[in-house]
Amino acid sequence: MNILVIKFRNIGDVLLVTPLLYNLKQHYPKANIDVAINQGTESMLSLNPNVNELIIYNRDQIKALPIVKRLYKEVKFFLSFRKRAYDLVINLTEGDRVLISLN
Repeated sequence: MNILVIKFRNIGDVLLVTPLLYNLKQHYPKANIDVAINQGTESMLSLNPNVNELIIYNRDQIKALPIVKRLYKEVKFFLSFRKRAYDLVINLTEGDRVLISLN
């Protein structure tokens, strides 16, 4: 089973995801659990034994791009989730931005 947890917020918010990751691993011990987070928050989860891969979103770099390039990079980033064929996606970030790429 492939699981994606999405939390695009700040360091403290990302840290609060750790109990969820632990519980997911307890219920699905053979699952690969990936977490999508903003750059700069990866230190909160980089040594977490329940995480297989951190998917880093470089928000500052993308926001600095012209609007067309920014949209292209964002769409490309979010559509990359589809290629990974996740069985379960848990979006802990408010808003519907991520939902577009998962449908």
